[in-house]
Amino acid sequence: MPKYVYKCTDCEELFEVYHGMNESQESCIFCSSKGLNRVPQMTFHKVSVEPKSDKVGDRVEAAIEENRGLLKEMKKERDYYRDDN
Repeated sequence: MPKYVYKCTDCEELFEVYHGMNESQESCIFCSSKGLNRVPQMTFHKVSVEPKSDKVGDRVEAAIEENRGLLKEMKKERDYYRDDN
């Protein structure tokens, strides 16, 4: 199920909710207010790295390096949010 972020218009708290695409959160989980706005989230955009040759090993190596970079960025983001709390 997709994750959605909502912001309450009364208490101004942000919270995440997992629900189907055709569903919506009806009330704030903190104050039970009905005034909610869904916060737009950045979509994931995959950037592919093309290897310099057509050999399978080179393509695998390029994919591994690309995924290492993505994992490193994800860890930085996770650590940033952990430090915020």
